[in-house]
Amino acid sequence: MSLIYYFPRYSQKENMVTNNTMLLFKRLSNNSNEKFNRFLNSILENSGINLDMTIKFGQQDKGNESVPDAYIQQETFKILIETKLYGQQNVSQIKKHFSEFKDEKNQIFLWINKESIKEDYRRQIVDELNKINALRINSISFASVTFKEICENFNDTLNDYDFEMKDMIQDYEAFCSESGLIDNIETKFRFVATGVTFQQNKKYNIYYDPSSNGYQNHKYIGLYTNKAVRGIGKLICIVDVEYDNKKDEIRVISTQLGVLSDEQKVVLKQVIIEAHGEFGYDLASNHRFFFVDKFYETEFIKISKNGMMGKRYFDVSTITGFNIKMKTVEIANLLKGKEWK
Repeated sequence: MSLIYYFPRYSQKENMVTNNTMLLFKRLSNNSNEKFNRFLNSILENSGINLDMTIKFGQQDKGNESVPDAYIQQETFKILIETKLYGQQNVSQIKKHFSEFKDEKNQIFLWINKESIKEDYRRQIVDELNKINALRINSISFASVTFKEICENFNDTLNDYDFEMKDMIQDYEAFCSESGLIDNIETKFRFVATGVTFQQNKKYNIYYDPSSNGYQNHKYIGLYTNKAVRGIGKLICIVDVEYDNKKDEIRVISTQLGVLSDEQKVVLKQVIIEAHGEFGYDLASNHRFFFVDKFYETEFIKISKNGMMGKRYFDVSTITGFNIKMKTVEIANLLKGKEWK
């Protein structure tokens, strides 16, 4: 079954990346103006910018001349966006964009890149802005953000029940990864809801999903159940297989990581037979199996309301104390008692 994408993949040029990014912004705005307000302010926060995009309703105070009965008001703002894929630095090109601002109360130039902006380049832009702002009534502010930060802030804005928006940001993040705009595979977890299969997953150090489910490249799997990630493992083999019950034979359909060993084939047979008998799951075909070195016990607690639906990607490098050289068991110990939303 073919996957349905929210965001086109047929080009990696800047205009395609910009179009997809603007489509992401627009769909969140259409879904909820309040969430879009929070999201936009979250990516502008580090630049000291705060926008009030709420529509205000009120009645005029008595005593003024020519007083209308009521008013509806919203602050005007304009955000110009420059999307760069490869960190190009061209201040003269950016200066030309500044003339696009008119008389908006809040004027913001937003620079989006795969990497954080270098301080010397940011300084050059700000210096040019200071010269221009000295001659303007409304000053132009500058902000920068990475594609990775867009994904993180978008995720943080959503509620557990925002299923369509969650699917959308996962597809946008996958698009960014495929386009080389996000490179955090070495620190990326995929949290998966396990439920009744949790003990089986831990016992055999394996997780399974329908082959038709899309997923991003990642290094670790976290087993989620009962409001916490309770087991993590590093991926060592990913395969799609078919099991012929009559011949008692495992046939490899495709391999995404590693090489399936004879010992792992034995495990697959046990898991497939057990899943059918215990849970009524038919894993004999159209399924992908994820082997880990070992699922180490942890308790990474979800503090937001409701349980986790489906899957969630998480970058462990955002956790204080993490080191890229850590072993899986050390990461498991690091996450114990820590919280996420």
